[in-house]
Amino acid sequence: MSLLEAKGIKKTYRTRFGGASVEALKNVNFTVEKGEYVAIMGESGSGKTTLLNIIAALDKPTEGTVILGGMKLNEVRDSDLAKFRRDNLGYVFQDFNLLDTFSLEDNIYLPLVLAGMRPEEMKKRLDDLAAPLGIEALLKKYPYEVSGGQKQRAAVARALITDPRIILADEPTGALDSKSSDELLDLFAEINQMGHTILMVTHSTKAASRASRVMFIRDGVVFHQIYKGEATDQQMYQKISDTLTLLAQGGDRR
Repeated sequence: MSLLEAKGIKKTYRTRFGGASVEALKNVNFTVEKGEYVAIMGESGSGKTTLLNIIAALDKPTEGTVILGGMKLNEVRDSDLAKFRRDNLGYVFQDFNLLDTFSLEDNIYLPLVLAGMRPEEMKKRLDDLAAPLGIEALLKKYPYEVSGGQKQRAAVARALITDPRIILADEPTGALDSKSSDELLDLFAEINQMGHTILMVTHSTKAASRASRVMFIRDGVVFHQIYKGEATDQQMYQKISDTLTLLAQGGDRR
């Protein structure tokens, strides 16, 4: 059984006062296997962020079902959604979403505090993550005292500390400089090699080239997919660039 399944996902938004409707997603179907690293690409307005929000249970589809670990998200009660997200999903945002009044350590602990975990267990979990993520010396600092790359490493730690089924990343390199982006992509590769499943929305061809599979969304449907296989990052980069050119020209899938 796949870890994640999206079946017939449609999302329609209606304008105010019951006016015209806009189809953000028309009929999206795909699966993600445990341990995969999948990137989702597409032009602005293609529906990729809407899709990620539905998978994250931050939005609901108009039609269709998302199944994570055998559980249908549309069957999770609204009152249980926050707990479901905390127990199953790790989210990495473009703008970090760290609280400036909390140290990095406390930001990372926050989902565990909300879950009522004992302090000694929280500390053990963070100790296991801090060294591999390179943030041991930063834990007592506040977000405004560290760089963007360091903030994102703390955000990754926060996403991992609950031991989620899947890591969802929304433009994780979007607010980073080139060096920090490269470091974060190296980190994602290491996390994936440790067995974590990653689903990432990105505009960056370089970021997507590090994934094992790239899905392209156009006009609310899955237009094309590329599997990395034995290809190098550079070869994958070229394949993605060619597909994006095809998308921009309005061509048919290959």
